[in-house]
Amino acid sequence: MSIWKKETSFNYDLYEEVDSFFENLKGQKEVEYREGQHMLALDVLDALKNKEMLLIEAGVGIGKSWGYLIPLLYASKDKEKFKGFLISTSSIALQEQLKDEVEKLSKMLNIDIPVTIAKGRNNYICQKRLISYMKKHSDDEMLNKLLEKVEQGVVDKEEYKEIPNKVWKNINVNHVNCASCLHKKDCGYMLKRESFPTANYVICNHDLLVESLKRDSNDSILKEPSILVIDEAHNLEDKIRNSYQGSISKNKLEALIINISCMINDDLDFYEDNPIITSLNNVFRLISLNAKNKYRRNAKEDIEVFDEEISGFDISFKLKEAIIDLDNKLETLIIETSNYRYLDKKIINYINILKNYVNIFRDLIKNNSDNIYWVSFISNTNEHVSLEYVRKDIAKEASRLLSNNNYGKVFTSATITTNGNYNFFADSLNLNEIKGIPLIKEFPQDSPYDYHNNALLYLASDVISSKSKDHSLYLDSLALKIDELINITEGRSLVLFTSKEDMKQTYQRVNLNNHNFNIMLQTDDVNIDDLKARFMEDKNSVLFATGSFYEGIDIKGEALENVIIAKLPFPVVNPIIEEKASRFVDGFSEVYLPLMLIKLKQGAGRLIRSSTDKGIVSILDARCNEYKEDILNSLPFTNVTDNIKDVEEFSLNKLGHAMIKKGEFSK
Repeated sequence: MSIWKKETSFNYDLYEEVDSFFENLKGQKEVEYREGQHMLALDVLDALKNKEMLLIEAGVGIGKSWGYLIPLLYASKDKEKFKGFLISTSSIALQEQLKDEVEKLSKMLNIDIPVTIAKGRNNYICQKRLISYMKKHSDDEMLNKLLEKVEQGVVDKEEYKEIPNKVWKNINVNHVNCASCLHKKDCGYMLKRESFPTANYVICNHDLLVESLKRDSNDSILKEPSILVIDEAHNLEDKIRNSYQGSISKNKLEALIINISCMINDDLDFYEDNPIITSLNNVFRLISLNAKNKYRRNAKEDIEVFDEEISGFDISFKLKEAIIDLDNKLETLIIETSNYRYLDKKIINYINILKNYVNIFRDLIKNNSDNIYWVSFISNTNEHVSLEYVRKDIAKEASRLLSNNNYGKVFTSATITTNGNYNFFADSLNLNEIKGIPLIKEFPQDSPYDYHNNALLYLASDVISSKSKDHSLYLDSLALKIDELINITEGRSLVLFTSKEDMKQTYQRVNLNNHNFNIMLQTDDVNIDDLKARFMEDKNSVLFATGSFYEGIDIKGEALENVIIAKLPFPVVNPIIEEKASRFVDGFSEVYLPLMLIKLKQGAGRLIRSSTDKGIVSILDARCNEYKEDILNSLPFTNVTDNIKDVEEFSLNKLGHAMIKKGEFSK
């Protein structure tokens, strides 16, 4: 923490007020004093005063939201100098949670501020799209009642939780042109959006933040604050990348070609035996074929590839020739259309879209392309893919978006360091290259929870390698170990996987045995929130899960005393990761390893969620010895073992469970 002085644009009493607030918590029973929270608050004041960029990791239990909200609420009393705050987080649920925290603290401090929750367009109903959808579903009475509420200005998704996602995708605000919409004056979304720049205290999500930062200052969605706080900052790079991602669908490009050709030729039979469509089909056929071949090759090395449903592809000689052929035909169509005697805005727009497609195809076959390319396999089809792309220089774009030096910025999360430093996170956003803004990397604030007495890390040394040629034998070994561990704690376990297929097959093996507790399985057809609720309610249950359960699940108490990580969560090899790694001499150490450690910290962080929580984290990966130093430097555990007897003893003495005796594992 940098030393603050009396010379400041804000009243010196602000520091004394914040410092006194935390000092007065010491010895109180109602609200617990946390030193890390206290230090975080003073660091945030420095960032506010000096317009710094502050990087600070706050371990589980620090209470980082209070750590930054307390100083911001006190600062808000200075109406003349404090222009307000903008807080960005990773989900709507966290936005709502933060608003509740602000309201709670406002009452405690007797500081009343009006907080606005700002959400992205996809979270609101579009009246125009709703009316269009109703025409196709005129027999649905629910839609008529829905329209009545929308006409009254009720458009927030939170008010319509009963609407299925497949319906919501057809009626929400998307990339329509709101400026020319007939419903603009009474549109609930537009009225909401117009209120964002006038609000002084805003809580938004990362998607909306990035959208605002990308706009010109005159068209910014969100007002320039005195300070920007980015919570859950480990997700920001992905959100920025997603905002620059583009896609080419064969069907959409085909429809565009047909529309243009029919408009200028009045030829309704254009599609049949058309050379441009034939060339287009050939390009996508070759892209699909090349991608599937690479997908299968990668899946042999890493089964997690199957969960991604994306793949890179090689530019073969045949594919390059096919793209050049398509390029020539599209260029001819653009010239013919540009010379059409009745050009209107619609045709000009079509031409510009087509030119963009041509530029993408040309970049694709360049020796040093500007973009990263891959395909997404379209669900429920055997052959169809969409061509996805994103610019390579995302870190450079990130630093540009974050380069405004008119206000301080705080980046915080429980997982933004690896091996105790911020280098990977800072490099991913190119923060070191931003000029004119001091970059302050504070010492990570460790969790206040008693890991030494309440937690054990078990690094299993007797499991078969996941790289074994006999994958079935590996799964047998994994299932045996998981079965042993969940019996030690009599259930109460979250088992985290990196592969859905491995999870499913291991679940089937473990479920062959008789247990005195329920074993649940995360499946695509089960609502995540419902599954979390069932797991929390059934305190002796076991949940096999992937993906989203590595973070965002907060289960306190005896319902979760055992977190089992089946495999070190290295990222799946894909074109984005490959491109990032290619920038380093040792791409594995600079990219793959840090990403694994961050994900591992998130998974291990599910265990201890309160000062009274106790439990075991087990990592069942033969590679643990290879990365042991990195793992131990990144996780907060002091008690570490590779002996299952120590796990049994800890469970008996600390958790009060005697291991369930069982026979040999069924095969």
